[in-house]
Amino acid sequence: MPTKIIMLILLLLLGSSFCEEARAEKRAITEHTFIYNADPAEQAPKQFEDVVRWSRTKTDLGSVSLSGGDYWMISAVKVNAIDQHWVINVSNSIIESVDYWLIGNDNSTQYLHSGYYAPYEFLFDYGRSVEMRYGVDYWLVAKVSSRYFSSQPKLAVQDFETHKRQTDIYALMIISCLGGLLFIALYNGLIYVSIRDKAFLYYGCYVFCYLAGWALTFHLPAHLFDFHGLQLHHLFFISLPIFNILFYKHFLQLPETSPRLWRLSLLLLWLCILALPTSVFLLSHTAIIASVLIMLWITLAMVCGNICLLKGFYPARYFLLGFSCLLLPAVLILPGNLGLTPDFFDNAELATLMGGTADALLLSFALAYKIRLLSEERERHIETLEVARKNARTDKLTGLPNRFAFDEAMYEMRPQKDNVQSSKYLVIVTLEGLAQLTKRLGHREVDSLIYGVSEALKQLTVTMLPEVKVVELYRIAEGNFVIVCSPTALDSAREKVAEIQSGYLVERYSEVSIHLGFSANQDISDPRQWLRLAEQDLYNRKSEIRRALHSQSLQMQSDLEI
Repeated sequence: MPTKIIMLILLLLLGSSFCEEARAEKRAITEHTFIYNADPAEQAPKQFEDVVRWSRTKTDLGSVSLSGGDYWMISAVKVNAIDQHWVINVSNSIIESVDYWLIGNDNSTQYLHSGYYAPYEFLFDYGRSVEMRYGVDYWLVAKVSSRYFSSQPKLAVQDFETHKRQTDIYALMIISCLGGLLFIALYNGLIYVSIRDKAFLYYGCYVFCYLAGWALTFHLPAHLFDFHGLQLHHLFFISLPIFNILFYKHFLQLPETSPRLWRLSLLLLWLCILALPTSVFLLSHTAIIASVLIMLWITLAMVCGNICLLKGFYPARYFLLGFSCLLLPAVLILPGNLGLTPDFFDNAELATLMGGTADALLLSFALAYKIRLLSEERERHIETLEVARKNARTDKLTGLPNRFAFDEAMYEMRPQKDNVQSSKYLVIVTLEGLAQLTKRLGHREVDSLIYGVSEALKQLTVTMLPEVKVVELYRIAEGNFVIVCSPTALDSAREKVAEIQSGYLVERYSEVSIHLGFSANQDISDPRQWLRLAEQDLYNRKSEIRRALHSQSLQMQSDLEI
């Protein structure tokens, strides 16, 4: 949908330019334009009658050489309107020097100078205002000199108001496109600073080169700062494939998606790098070189985008839409820039600028879509990490927090300076006799025993009243559990352990016994000390039970002897 809207606007704007020219042609009759070679020192005819004799000595070339040179452009002009205020103009190409002679059969002669280095009367063109009278025949003679022509120059006559209105509209469109490109370049630079994704850096550089190249093409630095640098124009245009290839390498993940296409892209990138000096040292041929490289780049980029889309990389849709906006004007304009076809329409440079701006905008949508995908991927990664963290902290057999979770909890509960701790008890619960049970019934039955004990201990966290609720329950080793509870829950924990011993274990696993030990968190400086105190209490209680059992055994033996 965005592409259709952009192309509709482009066609309407181009159509309006044709209508303007059609209205102008009804009021100024311009005959065929003759093009002749010109010597640098050659002067134009002075009188109206001299033009015909002078032109008979020359051969009509039909077109100029795109590699530059000096040429005469001559056309017969007659106005059929009362208006006397007109504009003569050579357009459709960058031209370094333009000299106009308007020679009338009323013995009038007007001379005007324009071109790349001359002051501008109208924004972004070489037009000059002249006076032409109704009924008078004129010869319009223009001498154009340039080291290269970006396209075939065209000689035209328009009434002043039409030309001024048209140039104002074009100026507005040019400034809007250049402003949009500047915003997109800065935006992507800021995104790169934020997330350090090289795709945004290279894309920002690509848009900046596009902006700089077209700003120079439309003489914006010359208008604003009197800066002229003809050799810099195609330096930026040849740089476009370089930064765009680096951009879609990261954006499309091309080395992984299609290594063969990445090698072709890398070859084209190095060709562009080697071609950069031609903008300075081969200025007459740099427009042709840039056109060839840009055609190869656009074709290769479209192929890469389609391959990546077919392989399931959906942000490539915006990539292809963007290059479609660039491809349409390129197909119509670049062959003309190479001299292979005639120019299909005027204002080709403006059409290409608009297509490139649409391309930049749509590729920005592609990058924004990529940011969304990265954000979703990051959220999924965080969820995966959270699940992994939870699994790493959970005992698989019982579902209780494991030793790693217990150590984390102990670290968080470490005493802080000037911090009044709430009173808590650490209760360690251990099962004895698991080795004998393993030998008799195997590991599966031991696991069943441990699971049953854990389920019984879990009841403490459910059945306790809020004021005596167990804080945490952990399994820290094969037959060892830890309960962290409030003082009011300590008796309930002891009762639950006694219940497990007298009920569950006596009925099913008589060789296994359960014991506990506990300690308070008051007056301790280290959570490990808290655990050691509980273990010490556990060992003391085991020793007391052993002594009691031993004493009971001795008493029974004494009774039998009596």
